[in-house]
Amino acid sequence: MAELVLGIGCAHTPQLHTQASAWDIRADRDRRDGVPLWFRGRKLPYKQLEAERRGENLGRLLAMEIREQSLRRSFAAIDRLHGAYAAAAPDAVVIVGNDQNEIFSDLVPAFAVIAAENIANCPRTAEQSARLPIGIELADHGHLPHERTIYPGHRALGLHLARQLVATGGFDVTLCHEKPTVTGARSLLDGMPHAYGFLYKNIMRELHTPQVPVDVNCWYYDNSPTAARCYDFGVALAQAIASWEGDEKIAVLTTGGLTHFVVDEQWDRRFLQAMLDHDARWLRSIPQNELMAGTSECKSWIVTAAAMDTAGLAMELIDHQCLYRTEGGTGSSCAFTLWRPTSATHAQK
Repeated sequence: MAELVLGIGCAHTPQLHTQASAWDIRADRDRRDGVPLWFRGRKLPYKQLEAERRGENLGRLLAMEIREQSLRRSFAAIDRLHGAYAAAAPDAVVIVGNDQNEIFSDLVPAFAVIAAENIANCPRTAEQSARLPIGIELADHGHLPHERTIYPGHRALGLHLARQLVATGGFDVTLCHEKPTVTGARSLLDGMPHAYGFLYKNIMRELHTPQVPVDVNCWYYDNSPTAARCYDFGVALAQAIASWEGDEKIAVLTTGGLTHFVVDEQWDRRFLQAMLDHDARWLRSIPQNELMAGTSECKSWIVTAAAMDTAGLAMELIDHQCLYRTEGGTGSSCAFTLWRPTSATHAQK
């Protein structure tokens, strides 16, 4: 039987691969864009957001030395995650990620499994780069290769997971026999979404382990699964992995979140503590209006936390860094976690 040997959670914000001095490009847009920002369940114009948070004195955290220290600590944490990945030496990887109009467009599944022989990742074309929001292209080097790169898929495992998620988990997953691609004037990318590409370049690096991408619709709210549904999906995913008859060691990697585009350290700490405490009740109860904008990617973490709890792996918080870029608290909150088997887990084998 397959053995789940490792779980990894890692932020993937463009800020991590943007020089600290260049964060102001996005900050200037935050201040003047006029698009309301989600914060604690409400959408607020930037000026109101800044006024409500004035008492937190977030401006003190915008100093360049603080920004650069946050980046250094974040990449030290990423190095530790890579080290754990290399030490575990999994035979296969299940990646729980999300799409943002990169491979799904006209058809948006709530849950999808990509069971492909090969997974291609590619740099953007000049036309695709021109469609990006300001400042995003600066971070492409953090998740896109310099040339078209083929990663091995694990088609047989992917087919098994899809079958089991439907047959015993009760989930009507979308099965992709190859990587979908958005074409035409809306195309932003020919490769994989940055949620996956970030892991290829920063966690897997040169260790191109056969993979099964599992996509959770975090961003498109009309059919985005609830927190409770995501937790239950994670339970079913762990059970599907455990029923795989191969003898592979399997790792589950997830990426995204935590709070952004407005950082809320208080919410982050509560979310991280719930995962550390195996608090399924709280994780399942998070309302949709707290999982909006970039914070919606915490749904992928909920899936992974549920899978780890089901498999009996224990979580370790490696680091949590908040990358602020304005006085109103816009930016990205970055968490870095490991889940590893305990002695009790081994005793159950």
